[in-house]
This record gives sequence, C-alpha cells and structure tokens, in this order.
Amino acid sequence: MELKKPAVIFIGLIFTLAVLPGRSAADPGIVILVTDNEADAALAYSVAALLDARVIVSPWGTYSPEISAEILSEEPGRVIIIGGPVAIPEDYTGDMDDFGIPYERWYGETRYETNLAVIDGLKKEFPEAFKGIETVVIANGRDGLALREYTRTVKIGPSGTHGRLIILTDDGKTNETLEALAKFSGLNGVVYMTTSDGGEPLFPLNQGRVLGFARERFGNDIGTEEKATSPGPRDTLEVLTAVQNKTNRAEKLLDGLQIPAARRKLETAKDLLEEAWSAYNAGDYSRAYLLAVRAGGEADFVIARTYVEIRTVYQGSAAVRLQRRLSQLEVMVNVLREKGYDVDGIESLLQQAEDALKRGDYSEVINDLIPRIKEMLAEKTVRRHGVPHPPRPGGRDRGRP
Repeated sequence: MELKKPAVIFIGLIFTLAVLPGRSAADPGIVILVTDNEADAALAYSVAALLDARVIVSPWGTYSPEISAEILSEEPGRVIIIGGPVAIPEDYTGDMDDFGIPYERWYGETRYETNLAVIDGLKKEFPEAFKGIETVVIANGRDGLALREYTRTVKIGPSGTHGRLIILTDDGKTNETLEALAKFSGLNGVVYMTTSDGGEPLFPLNQGRVLGFARERFGNDIGTEEKATSPGPRDTLEVLTAVQNKTNRAEKLLDGLQIPAARRKLETAKDLLEEAWSAYNAGDYSRAYLLAVRAGGEADFVIARTYVEIRTVYQGSAAVRLQRRLSQLEVMVNVLREKGYDVDGIESLLQQAEDALKRGDYSEVINDLIPRIKEMLAEKTVRRHGVPHPPRPGGRDRGRP
C-alpha cells in the first residue's frame, strides 16, 4: 500500500475531541480518527495513551464536515484512521487529500482483524512504544460496558493504565486473540475486563485457552488480574441512550429511501429497544444491556446501507453534488471561525461559488473556486506555520490481506 504518512494503534462519543496531556500544542502531532463504536474507540484511546496523540470521534458510518474541521484545526502532522471505509467513510480521506494531511487507515474486515492491523501498525511504525508494553487488557469485543470502562480508565489516566494495550476477543474469535498475543515478545501481565451479573461474564472470554497460551509463551509467572463491572442503572442507561440515539439517526437517514432490507433491520432495532427499555424500567439491567447491544448492531447495518444509498443519489446530479460540497465547506469554515480563525476571505470565495452554481457555471466552481477554497483552508490550518507537509503519493491502508 502507498503511504500518506504514518499511523497509529489500538485494540465513540459523537462529535467529540479528546486531548491527552504531555505534548506541546505548537508541535504538529498525531490525530487518531475513530468512530463511536466502543471497540474501535477503546483501541484508539489505548494507542493515543501510548503515542501522546489526540483522538477525534465521528459518528459510526457517516461523514460529518464538522469532524473534518476539527481535524484541520488540530493542524496535525499525520492522521491515523482506525476503522474501514464503512465505519469511517472515504469522504474523510478525500478531505485529507484535499488539504494535504498525511494519513493511514488501519483496519480489518472485523473489529478483531482491525485489532490485529492496529497492533501490526504500532509494532512497525512505533517500535519503541510497542516494546514498552508490559501488560495487555483483554475484553470481549461485543462487551460495550467493559470497553467503556477501559476507555474511561485510560482517559483519566491513573497510575498503571497508560501503556496497557487492549486485545479484543470473543467466543469463536480465540484464534485472533492468540495471534494478537503472539505479536508480543515479552509480557508480564494480563488483565481481563468483563461485564457480569454476579455470575459468569455476560460475554465469554475463553480465559483458560488464552491464559494457557500466555503462560506457554511468556512464562508461568505471568501475572493475571480480573476487573468486572455489573450493568447498574447508570451505565445501562448510558448504553441504552447511545443506542437509542443511533437508532434515531438511522431512521432519519432512511427516511424517504426505499431499502427494504434496511427498513426491516430498523424495525428489529426498534423492537429490541422497546424490550430493552421495558427491562430497564423493571430493574433487569443485564437483560436491558444485552438487548441494547443487539439493537445497536441492527442500527449499524441501517446506517451503513443508507449512507451508501445517499452517496449514490448525490453522485447522480452535478448540481446536487456541488451544492453538497459547498455546504460541507461552509460548515468547516463556520467551525474554524468559532475557533478563532480568520476566514473572511474564504467566506467571500464561498459566496462566489454559490453565485456561480446558481448561474450553472459548474466549470468555475469545480476548476477554480473550490480548489482555491481548499487551498486557503489548508493555508489557514495545516500549513499556516509556513512549513508544508512533504508531498504524499496517497493514503495507506494497513488492512488484513
């Protein structure tokens, strides 16, 4: 794959920017772009803690120009995307191409393969950080509460949490877990994070096989620890609310589109959510949590399917496509203005582009005005210190073969 510029590691929160301490704000640094999916977000924050990077979170499966503007305003030296083009649409990489921001995309076909791709990227691009990892955290990739707890711990940063990489596992995905462990040359500890209702974990971990492999590879004295959380009213409500918002977003995206499969999935998600809320109100938090996880998976399908359809509709008309792009650029400009950037000249060009579009002068919009707007946005942000990024042949995908 071709490089666009280095990458990031690790195995959401809508429109969220998190800044980890330790790096001068004047230095171009690393930005990690990830979705609000708990598994991908846990990966992103674990990598950010190791690399002293910033994390920007986008809604799963959709593009937001506000997020691109956040990336621009961070003036990054590189962006690492964790997640494939379904989770993080290629509209984002198009923006990064336009503004000359180096980037890499690390992903696989599943969250477990993405975990492996992230570990590979970290090991190759940041070997010193990778060598410093002495403990890994293992959690089921579907266990949103355990993953949220891990992410909270990393973001707060109490002693011992930074530098603990997370490895995603699942019943049926143990081989990927062992493959991830095999990439380390030395570990002295394994921490299991689970959600339980007081008995067995709600999502299996296959601890016996994993621990047996770890002892065989790293020695019988490798330390083990378990950290369990239970689905209480507050955490369950947080998960339910997030899935409800995602389902509402899916329904809004689907409105007016004729996609029978997506419509059926949406109805399933709504039915599961109704059951989940009933269980929550009855105090059965474990059942409410498990139903919410299932509903979230159905809503993800709807979002991914409808977004593909929406992009197809926009591509069918030059006028609609150009108007959409101008609207996206206007949103970016508004975000930058709120952050204190002087964007008067860009706003003037945007107005000229709107006027040209109304006249039907598509050539002027495409060949003159939009390129000038993009150039000015880049000059105001990623190139404003007078040191342009080196030429890049394109972004690089570090995916599974």
